[in-house]
Amino acid sequence: MAAICPNCHLPEMVAYIVNDEGTHPLPCLNQEVCGVIVARSTPYGHLMGSAPCATSDCQGSVRDEYRYDANGRLSRLDRVRCQLCGTDKTEVIKDAGSTPERPLPDPRMPGIAGRRVPHG
Repeated sequence: MAAICPNCHLPEMVAYIVNDEGTHPLPCLNQEVCGVIVARSTPYGHLMGSAPCATSDCQGSVRDEYRYDANGRLSRLDRVRCQLCGTDKTEVIKDAGSTPERPLPDPRMPGIAGRRVPHG
């Protein structure tokens, strides 16, 4: 399972596990973006992350609410559906790293912009 980051608001960046002992968030999948750690907060703290919903032409957003106990440990993580269309899915991030090709310099042409080669 994954949640929206409460700091940089990137969807599905905070992975977490729920078991009998509670909710256990893992380090952010992209720590260099914002460096937030959601495992601990102030006692009875409340954080919220929001991201655009996945429904086309909808201007709403999906939220994840982080709630902390008296010791400052994450006790609840609730997804709040989009109030406009009712979905709980977030928009897909278009990341340059997910494209099927990447630029590499052409060794035959020093000083000239790289060519596109298949990523693999």
